[in-house]
Amino acid sequence: MRNPQMRPVYLSPHLDDAALSCGGLIRQQVRHGIRPLVITCCAGVPDYHALSRFAVEQHHRWGQPMDSVERRRCEDAAAMIYLGAEYQHWSYLDCIYRRHRDSSEFFYASEAALFSEVRSEEHNLINELAMRLATFLPADVTLIYAPLAVGHHVDHQLVFQAALKLRSGGFQVQFYEDYPYAEDGQKLILALQQWASPPLPTVQILSGEELEAKIAAIRLYRSQFGVLFGGESFVATRIKSYALTAGADRGYGERYWEGGIC
Repeated sequence: MRNPQMRPVYLSPHLDDAALSCGGLIRQQVRHGIRPLVITCCAGVPDYHALSRFAVEQHHRWGQPMDSVERRRCEDAAAMIYLGAEYQHWSYLDCIYRRHRDSSEFFYASEAALFSEVRSEEHNLINELAMRLATFLPADVTLIYAPLAVGHHVDHQLVFQAALKLRSGGFQVQFYEDYPYAEDGQKLILALQQWASPPLPTVQILSGEELEAKIAAIRLYRSQFGVLFGGESFVATRIKSYALTAGADRGYGERYWEGGIC
């Protein structure tokens, strides 16, 4: 554990990423009397009357609720309360809803677009997000956990780049392996190859109780079972398998990355 005066703040691109990637460490910190904060950046409610066909397809995959984002917010709130973390849902839209201000063109209207480069029109979002976080959080007592952008999802790239700006501004930052993308070892290698000097890994070993709490929290994201796991029955098996891989021969673990030059 780090300096207990440093408050852990997790930057989650979407309404599930912190639990999926860091749920064990969050639980561990809570057990040590630390109160983590999870900020979900892309949790804004879109105009449901103006969606791309691709966004409608995504809602169908999530079970087609009347208010898809509100349902996901409720799932995330339940998971964070279960783990013992505080949470905030910020109003930036998920990339599937974002549009060009003038032409109303949807920036990311296909599966391929989700994992492409960030559109040039959106580079201002990186600065805006970094500035808002820097204004909101005290650098001297905050430890940031941010996505490594394994898998190259557009929203993960945005939060990753914002975290790099925070780091250059004096914040301590550790990067977590974006699950489930990090199950593919080649995707992790590709993410690390983007660094001029790669960061170094640290493994946080989890107790059985901490891993079970992570699994229980992930089970609360019911709208995402099919998308992420192919069904609820696969959740525990896959989470445990990945945790054993991350922990190597030391048991269950989660792997974090620090330092390096990007």
